[in-house]
Amino acid sequence: MVSAELALHGLLLLGTDTVYAVHMPTFTAPHDFQAVLRVTLDTDTYRTARKRYGTSALFTARPRTLLLKDLEPGATCPADLYFGRFGRDGEPLGEVSITIDETVYAGHPTEPAGLRYVLFGREQLYLAHVLTRPPDFDQVLTAQLAGEWWALGSVEETPARTVTVPGRPDDLTGRLRPGEQLTADETQLQVLAEVYLETADLTGRP
Repeated sequence: MVSAELALHGLLLLGTDTVYAVHMPTFTAPHDFQAVLRVTLDTDTYRTARKRYGTSALFTARPRTLLLKDLEPGATCPADLYFGRFGRDGEPLGEVSITIDETVYAGHPTEPAGLRYVLFGREQLYLAHVLTRPPDFDQVLTAQLAGEWWALGSVEETPARTVTVPGRPDDLTGRLRPGEQLTADETQLQVLAEVYLETADLTGRP
């Protein structure tokens, strides 16, 4: 289980109609966990920019107050929105209020067990690399199933699952790349675009 005292470091924002916020982890406490959240934003700034720059453009948000113990439906926090990576070359887009609708996935890094990704999404599908131990990489990609844009199931079903990519090392050299077609746990996938790739935050060094 993930400790309730952990504070969110930063969020990667995905999607247009359904919006997801993916925690940007490190291996240093209190940020050593992964989380995928379905969220609602209080302004159209993000959606307008997303439609302008496309599905694979990088948008991030830096929450000001949210703790992991608040990751329940209805929790709200203010955040600073960026086009690009906050703290680096990101362009500030103003303040946004983020409301948590659903915790899609949450967990600590695990022991190595093959190259694994969390597959999630509804009208748009995503793959988020499952962290193990340092050095590692954080990666989020867009994908499609069976040649079409398919949801993972109805709203009553589990909105995310972990898939293992066979025959690949769980390191930067083995990572999924745009244009690949593969079968993972009997799921046929086509990787479309890479939204985010980070290694510097995941060396395990302070």
